[in-house]
Parts: sequence; structure tokens; C-alpha cells
Amino acid sequence: MTNSAQIIQTMNDAVDRGIFPSAQLLVAKKRKIILDEPFGNALPETIFDIASLTKPISTTTLIMQLVAADKIRLDDSITLYLPQCFHDSKKNVTLRHLLSHSSGLPSWQPYYQIIPTDDIGKPAGKLQIIEAICNEPLTYHVGYQSIYSDLGFILLGEMIEHITRETLDSLFAKQIAKPLGLQNTFYIRLNKEGKRPADIKPENFAPTEHCPWRNRVLQGEVHDQNCSAMGGVAGHAGLFSTMADIHKFILTITNCLNGKDPFISSDTVERFLPFHYKLTECNSTWLLGWDRPDHINSQAGSHFSQKSIGHLGYTGCSMWMDLEKDFWIILLTNRIHPTITNEKIKSFRPMIYNMIYEEMIAL
Repeated sequence: MTNSAQIIQTMNDAVDRGIFPSAQLLVAKKRKIILDEPFGNALPETIFDIASLTKPISTTTLIMQLVAADKIRLDDSITLYLPQCFHDSKKNVTLRHLLSHSSGLPSWQPYYQIIPTDDIGKPAGKLQIIEAICNEPLTYHVGYQSIYSDLGFILLGEMIEHITRETLDSLFAKQIAKPLGLQNTFYIRLNKEGKRPADIKPENFAPTEHCPWRNRVLQGEVHDQNCSAMGGVAGHAGLFSTMADIHKFILTITNCLNGKDPFISSDTVERFLPFHYKLTECNSTWLLGWDRPDHINSQAGSHFSQKSIGHLGYTGCSMWMDLEKDFWIILLTNRIHPTITNEKIKSFRPMIYNMIYEEMIAL
């Protein structure tokens, strides 16, 4: 059995074992694709809800562009752009704190549960969630801990819209998707009734949870409930994408970092990846909008160097790229279909990353 055949067999076995019903796996070495396969119910063109991969692909990249254009600064207080957040506890919170998950904001709150039914998925619902976050008490001293926070990235998305006077979805389409040729990466904004638009063909999408809150299987509709309550477009979640598009995005970012692509200057990208800089007092793995593999029990496995970046998504998607060894692995799954109680991917993911490295990269 060839090295790639072993990986393919392991992925097929994962489908049979119920780790996920659908998946796509891509491995690139020295910028060349060496494995690109769909599994289970997925096709090569299947579109996945990539959940928190929205944070680096959309929100962080848009912030990079604004920093490069000198329209914002990383050490600006968030109150410059969100005056409704002007509370004594938040006056020292900066963009850098939000990007590195060290703002003091809690990880998550079920705001969608307190939005009136008539406001769900509409501008009024979005406004109520932004106001709730602005009034949310900080849970620790700014900069002294790092707690992964959706709430901080919701604020970053709102700041981007405030500064540019454009919506996140239109800005992403114009500033990122179009120049990079990401033909199947987009937000799906809910219609005036707070429902999936009629022109979205659900069969093109990997289904996610049978959501108790919405009482239906979600397909072509964002899974994240707070994002849904905000209309389907937010800074922390909401993007849908394909394997081919995420590969293009990673290729662009690595080329930018090496000065081979003018999309974003290498200096700007480097500012967001301060590998040797202590961002918080607790030495967290977080850079600015990007995570690094942990030293122990990393979901990226044990072979990525410390000069690696990546991110996980709640729906079962992940991407990790090693900037030193020059390879990346993208795994897209819908592990939460039909239920979020399926957490088998937590043990499978580092195992498959290790296997890929040992069988395909370290040769």
C-alpha cells in the first residue's frame, strides 16, 4: 500500500466509524498539492460551513488590509471605533488584545436565546448582540490571560464595518474573494424573514447539525447561532468555502509572507505573526488572528514546528501550515452532522495529522 493509500484508507475508515459523514483532505508540500481527496458524502466541489476559520480568512485578513492602509493601528483602543464600548473596564482593550484573545472578554454567550423572535436574523438582532457584548463584564485583567473568544471577533467585525462603512460580506467579496479568485467562499446573508435565501441550493453544501433551536437540519445556512441571529454575517463565523479556495488562500498568505505576492505586504503579515514576541502574560499560543500548535496535546499533532499557524472550526474544519518546513494540511469535515455531541474528531484529528506528516511529508 502506498503512503497516500494508507491515508485514504484511514479517512474512509473514519467515515465508517462515524467520526464524520463527509470530509475533504488536502496536503501540500513545498506549495505543491500531493493529496486532494473527498470522503464519505463529499464531492470535490462540496461547500462546507467553515465556522471559526472565518476569523483568519475574513476578519483577520481585512484587519491586515486596514493596518496596511494605515486606517487603523493595532494598539488603538476599541473605543475609538466602538464608542458604545466606552466603559472603564474596556478603555484599555485594543485591537491587538481582541486579535490575540487576551481582551478579558468571555469565550461565548448564548445571546441568540435572548433576542426577540421577530428580531432574529435581522439588523435589530445584530444590534442587540453588539450592545450586549459592549456591556459584557470582563472576566480577567486585560492582557494577562488568553481565553479564546468569539465575542472579541464579533466586535472586530463590527469595527471593520464601522471604519469602512461597508458590510463584512460585501467587503470580503470585494477585498479578498475577488482578487484571490475564491469563487466558492462567501457569507450567506439571511433574507428579510431571517431565512436562507431562495437562490441557495442546499445540495451543494455539507449538512451540519439538526439544530434544536431552529428545528431543522442546516444545509447552506450558518450553524453558529449567534451569527445566525445577526443575519448570517459576523466576524467570528459565517463563511462557507471549499477545499480548493482555502488552498488558494493559504498559498497567497505564504507567498505574501515571502514577498512573492503583493496582496498584502510581507511586513504587514509578519506583524500579525510575532512568533518571538510575548503577547500576553500567560504565554498563550495565540498570535494575531492565528493560533500556533500547543506544546502538548495539540490538535495539529506533534510534528508541526513552532513557526506554524492554523485554526480550528467548531463544525469540524481545520487548517495548519508550517512556515518553516513549507507544508500545509487542510481538513474539512461536517463532524456535527447530525449532532454536536459527536466529538470523535478530537482524538482522530491529531492522529491523522501525525500520520500524514510521517507518511507523506518527512520523506
